[in-house]
Amino acid sequence: MGKPTEGKARVLGGHAARVRWAALLMVLAVLGVFLYWVLYARFYAGTDDAYVAGDFVPVDAQVTGTAVDVFVRRTEFVHKGERLVVLQADRSRLALRRAQAALGREVRHVRALFARVRALRWHIQALEWDRARLAHDLTRYQRSLSQGAVSAMRVEDTQLRIRALNAEIGETRAQWKGARALVRATTVADNPLVRVATARLEAADLAWQRRVIRAPVSGFIGQRAVYPGTEIHAGQRLFTVVPLDDLWVVANIKETYMRDVRPGDHVRLTSAYYGSGVMYRGVVLGLAPGAGSAFSILPPDNATGNYIHIVERVPVRIGLQSFELATHPLRPGLSMTVRVRLHRHGRSLLMPLTTRIGSHYQTRIYRQELRRARALAATILARLDKDPAGTKTSRKP
Repeated sequence: MGKPTEGKARVLGGHAARVRWAALLMVLAVLGVFLYWVLYARFYAGTDDAYVAGDFVPVDAQVTGTAVDVFVRRTEFVHKGERLVVLQADRSRLALRRAQAALGREVRHVRALFARVRALRWHIQALEWDRARLAHDLTRYQRSLSQGAVSAMRVEDTQLRIRALNAEIGETRAQWKGARALVRATTVADNPLVRVATARLEAADLAWQRRVIRAPVSGFIGQRAVYPGTEIHAGQRLFTVVPLDDLWVVANIKETYMRDVRPGDHVRLTSAYYGSGVMYRGVVLGLAPGAGSAFSILPPDNATGNYIHIVERVPVRIGLQSFELATHPLRPGLSMTVRVRLHRHGRSLLMPLTTRIGSHYQTRIYRQELRRARALAATILARLDKDPAGTKTSRKP
């Protein structure tokens, strides 16, 4: 009777020990979770609702024409300023020729205006000399009239001729003022008529140059909608260039964690593309001015009576470091896992977005086109500003 009782006691004792160990492990687990939250987790806000974003630079046609050469395909890398398409732009070529002819016509017209001003001025001076001579003759005739050397008819005829000259001088002076108003305080080159023709020539030359469509930035061709023989219209989308050296992450973080998120917070990110072995270090660039649902096509209207409380998410823009992108390139649209290091006493939530201004936010390839157009206009003006003898035209009205 003693042995069974003793075995039963040992079994109960072993069970009680296992219960105590299990309870101890549970307490340690709860304590570990509590310490993890107190010492680490409460300083981070994490989410896997995040994706890589970047610039999608559109390349649109600026003139109308037919595509004759297409130099790139999808996924190919292009450098800034590299040719993508060449159009057979006959209309822009003809428009350029018309603009050149119009500029030559206006230059000759303005030169004729300068010559007319000079001719009218000399004509006025000749008329004034005639009037002065007639006035002198009239004085002599009036003195000789009492002696009977000159008839009264001749005196009257001279007076009428002086009046006619006065009227002609007035008319010519009005014509001179009108012609002078067109060229006063100008030269041939900066006359308004020539400047309008010059601007039209520059616009026509720009249209002619832009038959060659170039990449505004360096990047990869993401989309292509043009092939040889395609009829292209101004404003039509032809390519999309995606630069992969300047990307960022949009993380949709729950509003319950957003209280302590600040611009400038450090972020750790991982991508399913490379796995957890590759970690990116980023920084919070800015917070969206509203929850994601506020910018949807149909924003919520809680006044309808069908309100259901849902924890909203706020988009957070996170910048990535360029050298990490160079080592492990990412692509827009890839999913990311984000952990933001919270700062309870960081920058204000109302601080503006701290975006980095780099080469991807501007392009200078069109400056060359404008310089070439201006050089063409200057060359034509310099050639037309000389008369057939090779001498400069007068620049004074």
